[in-house]
Amino acid sequence: MSSLISNYLIVIISGLIIGSFLNVVIWRFDDLKSIIKSRSHCPKCKKTLTWYDLIPLLSYVLLWGRCRYCKKGISLQYPLVEAGTALVLACLYYHFGFSILSLFLALISCILIVIFAYDILKLQISDFLVILTASLWIIYLAIGYFFIHHSLFIILNSIYGALALGGFLALMVIVSREKWMGAGDIGLGAVLGALVSWPNVLVGAFSAFVLGGIFGVILIGLKKKEMQSQLPFAPFLILGMFVALFWGEKIVNWYLGGIL
Repeated sequence: MSSLISNYLIVIISGLIIGSFLNVVIWRFDDLKSIIKSRSHCPKCKKTLTWYDLIPLLSYVLLWGRCRYCKKGISLQYPLVEAGTALVLACLYYHFGFSILSLFLALISCILIVIFAYDILKLQISDFLVILTASLWIIYLAIGYFFIHHSLFIILNSIYGALALGGFLALMVIVSREKWMGAGDIGLGAVLGALVSWPNVLVGAFSAFVLGGIFGVILIGLKKKEMQSQLPFAPFLILGMFVALFWGEKIVNWYLGGIL
């Protein structure tokens, strides 16, 4: 039991640290060279931050969400990304343990978190990050097939998942002429579909559209958005696929068990 608790603590602390780095990547994604060239600083007063201002999650709490120097508010993105990364990595460890699958899923999840936040900030999906995610998953499938002797059905189901979600989103983009969602969602959807595979992709897609619909209705009700307002869909696709990744098989089995 103590060993299990220690493992979770290691995963969670690592997740918080990685999440802190992902925040830097998100904010400086348009100029990644600045990550190396310049130190972390307050975006409001430009004051260079010390190490005790950068302790993941803890610094935000101790500073009450404000800069130590100018007292202006710190974006809620920082603690949310840090805590979210820790939560995702903890869930990966819970479901897959320490394995080559969990390693690749952890790397991919970090990229998806960057895509998630960047789409909210800029309403854009980076093609580079989508291709990088696809490449990592293809490498995993290749390693699994040639070295771990995974069944060919794993690759086929991954392809079916990619075609199902990518094709559906492509159809929506074409029919709506990009009014319902952007073309960038197609590639991301295909990669996410491949990641969770068939038939779990059905759970992921359903979850994504339900979450997006609920969030949209809430924003309209709060008068934060209007019916014609543009809403980033990548975050909901990613959330939906995490639902499918962690609980998709159970949900599919429960549903099939109820109708058979």
